[in-house]
Amino acid sequence: MENILHHDTEKEETSSKHENNSKQTESPNSSVTSNASSAFDEGKESEIPQPKPEGCDIEKGTDNNQPNPSQPPAELSKRQRKKLLKLENWEKRKKEKRLKEKEKMKAKRMEAVQQGLPVRNGPSRKELKRRKISYTDASIEIVVDLSFDQMMIDKDVAKCVKQLLRIYTLNRRSEHPIPLHFVGIEKGGAVERHLSRNDGYRHWDVRFSNEHFMDLFKPSSLVYLTSESDNVLDRLEPGCVYVIGGLVDHNQHKGHCYQLAQQKGIRHARLPLAEHLVIKTRTILTINQVFEILHNVHNGKDWLQTLLQVLPARKGVIPKSLEVTNTDQTMQTT
Repeated sequence: MENILHHDTEKEETSSKHENNSKQTESPNSSVTSNASSAFDEGKESEIPQPKPEGCDIEKGTDNNQPNPSQPPAELSKRQRKKLLKLENWEKRKKEKRLKEKEKMKAKRMEAVQQGLPVRNGPSRKELKRRKISYTDASIEIVVDLSFDQMMIDKDVAKCVKQLLRIYTLNRRSEHPIPLHFVGIEKGGAVERHLSRNDGYRHWDVRFSNEHFMDLFKPSSLVYLTSESDNVLDRLEPGCVYVIGGLVDHNQHKGHCYQLAQQKGIRHARLPLAEHLVIKTRTILTINQVFEILHNVHNGKDWLQTLLQVLPARKGVIPKSLEVTNTDQTMQTT
């Protein structure tokens, strides 16, 4: 019996030693587990590093999969790569062109000073910056509807934005500028993208909006200008908001603005071209030409004088009164 007890005691001691050794062997892992579990229990983040998503540098906030802007991405087609490189070259040329223009203007000013001539003809930049358009006391307002992103190719959108720049420049240099609104701009759309290429366009004295013109003005004050209208615009009415369609489509969507005005139930009118001129070619006016006509008439010029000044000579326009005189003379000689 004593032998059996002695044997059992030795077995217990041996097993306890084995358990202690196994605990010592497992202690590093168990400490990590206990530390991790305690950290989670305390609401702290574990220090175990998390794997980063492929192609993304989280610390720098950069995406390694994004193509280098200076090099065309390989997955683009040959035509797309060519277009991208052309755009980059245009951006470089634009900066160089601006520098050359500044140098040219500086040389002209120096030459004028040496000859004792006036340095400038128009107002200075500081004077222009001090000029602010009054949107509260204005007799008329002009809106350019830019909600036609999906109806124009990118090339025509670029032309449209270039015409907007001409409108802004003319209005800014005017002694009596007209309150100007560029509305219906789609967020992230082609018009907004091309506008952003003009540095500081957000600082223009123009009201930009993503909203539709119907949501910004009283419908009773709106007059949509369209050549398909039977209503002739013979004068500018105080309190009216004249809408110009910002659509460069080369006559592909003829009558669209007219249909839009009818659908919205607002007034529409056309410029009095046929009432004052004889035009032997197509009478498609650009956005900035329509604005210039309205601007000049608003500033006191008559319709005939304005139309002859704005329309290009290649259109072969002549005053209607002159044609009537020539017709009468022809009849008398015969």
